[in-house]
Amino acid sequence: MKSKIIIGVVVGLLLVVGAFVLLNGWISVSSDTHPPCDQLPSVAEATAALASNQSLAEEIKALGDGIAVKVGKPCPEDQDRGLVMVSYGSRSERDAIADLLSRRDGFGVPVHLVKR
Repeated sequence: MKSKIIIGVVVGLLLVVGAFVLLNGWISVSSDTHPPCDQLPSVAEATAALASNQSLAEEIKALGDGIAVKVGKPCPEDQDRGLVMVSYGSRSERDAIADLLSRRDGFGVPVHLVKR
């Protein structure tokens, strides 16, 4: 009987700790991906898109401390392919960024959200 109680308490604690970890964003369950490398624009195109949409980049940066918006090169095998990369620190920042992007036209090139 005591062993069943101990097992129940341990399982309960594991569930609580797991939920706490997920809710605080310590383990990402998001599936942020970018298009295949051969479908990405050139770094020059991504740079031009970011330069022509600086107001949107500034709005994104204003959503949280440490949010960065820059041109990223996610393809090690093809360094001429790029996209707009937004790095964030918390789940709430990610949600705010995604919400803002869903209400705007975007940059005209793919945007990749990356937890730092």
